[in-house]
Amino acid sequence: MISKKARTFLTALGVALLATMLATLAVQYLTFVATLENIARDIRVAALSPPMPQSKDIVIAAINEDTLAQFPYRSPVDREFLANLIKSLDAKGAREIGVDVLLDQPTEEAKDELLKSVIRQIRTPLFFSYTNSPNIVNEDQLAYLNDFVPANLRAGANLPTDPFDGTVRWIFAGETNPGMPLGFARKALALLGMQTSPKQVEIAWRPKPNIETPPFPIYPAQAVPVLPDEWFRGKIVLVGAVLSITDRHRTPLAVVYDGDDGMMPGVIVQAHGLSQLLEGRDAGRMGQPQVVALTILFALIGMGIGLLKRGVAFNLSAGALMLSLYWAYAMLGYAHGVPLVPLVGPSLAFALSLWLMDVVIGRAERKQREFIQTAFSRYVSPVVVDQLVDDPGALSISGMRRDATFIFTDIAGFTTLSEQLSSETLAEVLNAYLDGACAIILKYQGTIDKFIGDAIMSIFNAPIAQTDHAQRAVRCGLELDEYAEQFRIAQNELGIPIGLTRIGVHTGSATIGNFGSSSRMDFTALGDTVNTAARSEGVNKYFGTRVCVTQDTVDQCSDIPFRKIGDVLLKGKKHFVGLYSPISAAEGATNLSNDYEATYSMLESGDAKAGEAFLTLKERYPDDPVIGYHCRRIQAGIFSSQIVLDDK
Repeated sequence: MISKKARTFLTALGVALLATMLATLAVQYLTFVATLENIARDIRVAALSPPMPQSKDIVIAAINEDTLAQFPYRSPVDREFLANLIKSLDAKGAREIGVDVLLDQPTEEAKDELLKSVIRQIRTPLFFSYTNSPNIVNEDQLAYLNDFVPANLRAGANLPTDPFDGTVRWIFAGETNPGMPLGFARKALALLGMQTSPKQVEIAWRPKPNIETPPFPIYPAQAVPVLPDEWFRGKIVLVGAVLSITDRHRTPLAVVYDGDDGMMPGVIVQAHGLSQLLEGRDAGRMGQPQVVALTILFALIGMGIGLLKRGVAFNLSAGALMLSLYWAYAMLGYAHGVPLVPLVGPSLAFALSLWLMDVVIGRAERKQREFIQTAFSRYVSPVVVDQLVDDPGALSISGMRRDATFIFTDIAGFTTLSEQLSSETLAEVLNAYLDGACAIILKYQGTIDKFIGDAIMSIFNAPIAQTDHAQRAVRCGLELDEYAEQFRIAQNELGIPIGLTRIGVHTGSATIGNFGSSSRMDFTALGDTVNTAARSEGVNKYFGTRVCVTQDTVDQCSDIPFRKIGDVLLKGKKHFVGLYSPISAAEGATNLSNDYEATYSMLESGDAKAGEAFLTLKERYPDDPVIGYHCRRIQAGIFSSQIVLDDK
């Protein structure tokens, strides 16, 4: 006879194995779970990878809009230009030339023949992108491509994508079907006499050395002939398009970056794969056996906590602590050599095991009150939590489209500060800052959506409706500004050079709700409105302001005074956005706002005397940043209230 204790243990062990199986299958077959795992991994790759020096081996000769502007047609790329470019790179002593241009259709006969001749005569190792995939080239295109590019110069240009989110994650190995050559990166190394594995491997993306410098030197293709030879001598030169509307591929970096850094031109994707193979790096991901073992371990830990039978509150506290420590270790440790350990799978196994144990030992399901309090108490004020408990219908488990006001905050120069302080001091300062800032947000009954390092995103009018959400957000932003300035001054006096806090406020429609499941969810907002709100915070650095509020918010705050900065075309946007700076009490006690409004109206109406008026205004108020900003534009010959920003 098996004792009750033994039966309980065996049952618990079965629960742990069941939780492991369910979590593993969920990650492999459920799109939203696999996507969450991808996002957790991509955030580390994009935001936490330690920087690497710019590649000294690989150079990009970029075919850009200026390149194509020289020719009467955009596509195919002018064959004479390609021929001359290849000859120029050969003359400059390039180690190897890879052309990521598909030569699958004829152009001008003489130019085609010229390129054919150059391809067959060039001394430098040379290869071209190639594919025989029927979804990319038809029979006629393939026949032309086979005739144009000799078999020994072909490199498979396919880019394998993740079936769950369409993200490029692997180096194309090639030789996947008859006639398909080695993949682009493998072909490059084969021509240099280097052997590579035929297995498809995950791309180890090369981190940028800093925010301004790309991973690989990139030069306009049309400028190559006049650039110094030493910039190309001994280098692997990849030629390809970096146009904004063609050959773009989503990469894991898109979870953090936009533009070329996230939606990457194909030639730069190939450069990342080639760099990895050339340097012998790997993506640092755990193998499948290790992943399964880790998932089992977390299921067993959940089982062990359940066997303690200490109650729901204890289970939740222990579970939250366990997962928080694990996620913090995985996220922060990645920058210091920790592999890309899975996060969602083990966490899901842990949660399932803990929940199933609760069921197995006869505990009732959690009440809705406990669920809501657990899910929201860290993000919204107690008053809002009480309202959700009293009216669960106010909480939407799925996303809903609704108007809301968003606040984004960010500390200027925090990355530099983090490099100057010890980890203990940095943590102490950041925690103190965030504690004070969050207390203010909760005071105005805002919802703290997320922290991104020192940055905070908060939402007003969700999950509970607030008719005055725009005014709440602005008043909250003003108090945050006052608090952050006092905090900065106090820390500076202690010798900690923390920068000023920039704040952006924007109102608009977004999809807001819990994305995930009832056991693991993320209450957040999605949509262009969120992006605009984030941009409104970032542009403070251009104007010298600390708080920027958009027209959509100002329109709902008739009792709060503002002065207009200008109509701004934010990066990535198609329409101008009116941006305003709140008028402080000290400023309101002077004539500054009235004088500024009168002068700005002249600029807005195109009055020729606006420039002189602004320069006079600057003499009267020399320390005002917005006046100074307009004066600098006027001195640069720009007489307009419309401002186009090329950066965030």
